[in-house]
Amino acid sequence: MGVSGRGFKQKIHAKVHTKVFSIFVLGFTFGNESLRAAIMIKFAALSLAFSIAVAGLGTAWASSTDIPSPQALWQQIQVLQKEHAIMPESRTFQAGSRIVDVHTTDLASAAAIQSIKKAGGIVKVSKYENGSLLVKENYNQEKKLTGVTAMLKAKGYDASDRNWVMAAYKPDGTVAAFGKIGSCIACHVMVSKQDFVFAPPPQQLLSVKTWKAFFPKQEMNPVYVTMIKTHPKAVVN
Repeated sequence: MGVSGRGFKQKIHAKVHTKVFSIFVLGFTFGNESLRAAIMIKFAALSLAFSIAVAGLGTAWASSTDIPSPQALWQQIQVLQKEHAIMPESRTFQAGSRIVDVHTTDLASAAAIQSIKKAGGIVKVSKYENGSLLVKENYNQEKKLTGVTAMLKAKGYDASDRNWVMAAYKPDGTVAAFGKIGSCIACHVMVSKQDFVFAPPPQQLLSVKTWKAFFPKQEMNPVYVTMIKTHPKAVVN
């Protein structure tokens, strides 16, 4: 029996991603910080390049009936915004890491909140419930919304990356990215033991060198830099 386009892509992705991820883990575990930063950039580039390459095999994974369309997911995000569903351990207008969005607010669906409460905290969650939706609202200095990113746990979507569907939107809901976003995965894999979900600052932070590896053309928020200095044990390595 032949393999469908989507199934074929998933099999190819699983094999390639496993090899790339193994190299990432070895280098990240035994290398110094400079090597780690270089490996993370390479990992993001490889993931993104691979996603683009397999796109030619058929419709993107986002077309699966198992997950909502980008527009449908945006509607779910709007519900959380209207309900002010703040994620546990987060707060409104907490410090963001970049100058372009110095404030952030984390939202979470009922399933995600249940997972966090059941585990006893974000850093203790080993696996989020299917359907968990986590949202980060990004704001500028004037506290005007500049963009929204989201993670949706969708069973059967992409086991190699814990079945997370990544998404990014402009303030009006226009889709900036959706599906398997290599740069997002490369960062979130740093907290794989927490099922790819970071705890809000200052509970967990990226080092300056690691941050610059992901945002080489961006400027860091001075407040975030100060938190790194005052909370050195919160830096994720």
